Amino acid sequence: MSRRPLRFFESWWTSLDPRERAWVLAAAAVALVALASRLHNAFAYPPLHDFDGPGHGLNVLAFYQGRLPDLRSWVGFHPPLYHAAGALLWKLLPEAVPVHTGLRCLSAAAGVAAVALTWRILARRGSAADAAVVATLVLCTPMVAIATSMLGNETTCALFSTWVLARLTSLPRDPKRAVRHALLTGVAGGLAMLSKSTGLVVVGVAVLAYATRYRGGLRTALLSAAATGGVALVIAAPHFARLLGESGGSPLAIVSGAALSPDLEAEMRSHPPGERRLSDYFSLPAATFLAPVYYAPGLERSVPGLLYASLWADGHAQFLPANVPPVLTVAACFAVLGLLPVGLALRGLAAILVDAEKRVELLFPLLFSALLVLSLLQYAWVFPTYAAVKASYLLPLLLPASLALAEGLGGCRGWLREALRASLLGISAAAIWFTWWGWWE
Repeated sequence: MSRRPLRFFESWWTSLDPRERAWVLAAAAVALVALASRLHNAFAYPPLHDFDGPGHGLNVLAFYQGRLPDLRSWVGFHPPLYHAAGALLWKLLPEAVPVHTGLRCLSAAAGVAAVALTWRILARRGSAADAAVVATLVLCTPMVAIATSMLGNETTCALFSTWVLARLTSLPRDPKRAVRHALLTGVAGGLAMLSKSTGLVVVGVAVLAYATRYRGGLRTALLSAAATGGVALVIAAPHFARLLGESGGSPLAIVSGAALSPDLEAEMRSHPPGERRLSDYFSLPAATFLAPVYYAPGLERSVPGLLYASLWADGHAQFLPANVPPVLTVAACFAVLGLLPVGLALRGLAAILVDAEKRVELLFPLLFSALLVLSLLQYAWVFPTYAAVKASYLLPLLLPASLALAEGLGGCRGWLREALRASLLGISAAAIWFTWWGWWE
């Protein structure tokens, strides 16, 4: 087994001063409690209550029985990596462990691995204390906590997308290493595509990165770009070829089962909030912070409001019961608390955009972020039944969002920086309690 990660950790730890070590240890303690909460949630959350859980469960069952999922079922069109891995885990786990618990633990493991990879990139780029605090906050954010407490393929996609983006922040300068580097990136991209169709976006950005990074050497640029895209397509082609064949070649089948079944399309379009309006993208009603649930008056149509509420307060009520007054009160508090990290992240993003060196270094994660957000907004327009869709669709932005937050935190100095670290860890600890299933009882 390679000792490279261990050597990195040893050299990194010995280089820290006592104050930084104290912050890292405090963040690690909060993160460990967060992991305990995910394990508890995996067992305590009621079976089949996960968002689209029954559909994902049927896909896992299909692989468990040795057959491919029905593409015309509710989530049968999804790429199969999570479901195939879940079926394998089902076979390996003892019968005493409920199937849904094992599948949730698989989601949690993928999400935690994505955050760990994000932490490593942050620790290499800047302050160890800031990296630990930011990674812990991301791990404890209600949206991430809920996604890693449910079965589904979103955290798997986030893991492999984060791996691709992490590699794009450190492209080799030596052209001789470019193709080998690109091959491994292609593997990560292919696994992202096999997890969720979002992987198509991250692979496209990776191909562009290699094509433009070595533009001085046309042969190297073409070979590395082809290696990334080619390997990814070889890995994911069987699933997407089957999908396109079943749908008659409709590209919409890649992102929605509606192209495969008229009944699904009718059902998706019949749910509230009805047809999307342009004003829905610019409204941010008070309910975002006062009563952040899907059916709160004025919030049901607001795209930014629902995205924000589902990021910080389970706005779609898919995990926490919206009919329990204490939950609504605490959810409103978290919607307000979320303004601090969001403000810091926006500050950090502005700092990155005005700094030419950082802008070039982080160009491709930023480009991926822009494309994913635009595709999400387009999806909300085409299928308004999803309202603002779940914020967990943006889980592949873990690394770019963390980089912006770390930059915003790092731009502060002295007592303010220390106070912000403490505040972010305080929000993290409180979020663990908020998303610990059953606390209101």
